[in-house]
Amino acid sequence: MAKFKIQKGLSDADMMKNFKDTENFEETMLDRERSAKKPVVYQSPKQKEDAFYREFLTEKVETLIGKMLLDIKMEYFKEGEGAFSIQVKRDGKNIVLETAPKKVKPEK
Repeated sequence: MAKFKIQKGLSDADMMKNFKDTENFEETMLDRERSAKKPVVYQSPKQKEDAFYREFLTEKVETLIGKMLLDIKMEYFKEGEGAFSIQVKRDGKNIVLETAPKKVKPEK
């Protein structure tokens, strides 16, 4: 038998630098099982487009808009209005959200 001299003070990376792993049956089967269990997610083009547009709204911006809309809703509620509508408009490089009370159709 050949004698191997083991060097002292080697790091893990140094000890494993010449090691080449061979593919074995168990790992091959486990890899196939893992890949088979991954759910396939199909997104419609509309969903991809919506996700692209939402990329510009950070959580902080969404929270701020939500808080301001809640304040406006409470003001409408205090005035006796039920619901309100929101219109989004562009004014040059600014985005404007305009609110107005929804008109309730009289019951017949």
